Amino acid sequence: MDQTLDEVNKHCGEHIQAYASCVDSHGETWKTDCLGLRKALTECSDKNVTLMKMVRLSCQPVIDKYQECLGKNSQTPHVCIDALRDLYECTESVGQMMDKMNSLQRKHGELAPGKVGNKEV
Repeated sequence: MDQTLDEVNKHCGEHIQAYASCVDSHGETWKTDCLGLRKALTECSDKNVTLMKMVRLSCQPVIDKYQECLGKNSQTPHVCIDALRDLYECTESVGQMMDKMNSLQRKHGELAPGKVGNKEV
C-alpha cells in the first residue's frame, strides 16, 4: 500500500497539499468547505493510480459504510474500528488481486488491464 500512496503523491501531490491545507484551516467546517478539493483529489487519484480506481470500484460499499460511521460518530471515531478494519481488509484484498494479476501478466508478457502501451485507457 505504501507504493500506492507514493504513486498518489507523485501524481496528485498538489491536490493532497491543497486539501490538507484546507482541512487544517477550516476547523469544524472542513467537510463542506473542502468538498471540492476532496473531489479533485479523488478524481486525480482515480485517473492516475490504477489501484486506487480498483479499490474505489471494488470497495465502495465498505468505504461508504466507514464514512457514514465517521459522520455519525465524529466525536468518538473509535467506535468505527470495525468498519475501518473491513475497509482495510477490502483494500488489501484488491491489492493482492492486482499483485497476482500483474505477476501473471509479467510472466506472460501481457499489459496490465486498462493500459495500452504505457497509457491508461
